Amino acid sequence: MGSVDRTGFSWVVTQSDDAAILSVAGDLDLAAVPEFRRGLTEAMSGQAPPLVIVDLGAVDFCDSSGLNTLIWAANAVESDKGHLVLSRLHPRLTRLLRITGLNRRFHTCETVVEATAMLSLPSGLIGNGF
Repeated sequence: MGSVDRTGFSWVVTQSDDAAILSVAGDLDLAAVPEFRRGLTEAMSGQAPPLVIVDLGAVDFCDSSGLNTLIWAANAVESDKGHLVLSRLHPRLTRLLRITGLNRRFHTCETVVEATAMLSLPSGLIGNGF
C-alpha cells in the first residue's frame, strides 16, 4: 500500500525478507508529517518485533517535524523490541543528523540492501545505534 498527499509527499511499504521497507519521496516537513506517520505506522505493523527500513533516497529536505516523527517511530519500534534503520540519506540529511546529534540516535546504511542484511543479523550484533 502507499499514498500521495496534496503536497506531493508519497510513500510505499514493501517487504524484503523480514523487514518492512518504507520508501518516501518529497519533503519531510510539517505538511507531510500526517502522511509520513501513516506510512511509518503501516511499516511498523507488519510483524513483531518490527524491523523497519526507512528509505530516504528521494527526500531532499527534512525539518524538525520530520526529525521528530523519525524519533517517534524509532521509539515506537524499539518499545516493541524491534529495530529501525535509515537508508540512502542525501548528504544534506546526513549533515542535519550530525548537527543535531541524531547521528548517534539512528543507525544508517548506504543502501536498502545493506540495511536488510544488517537487520538479518542477531540483535546483539547489530550495533550500538540500537
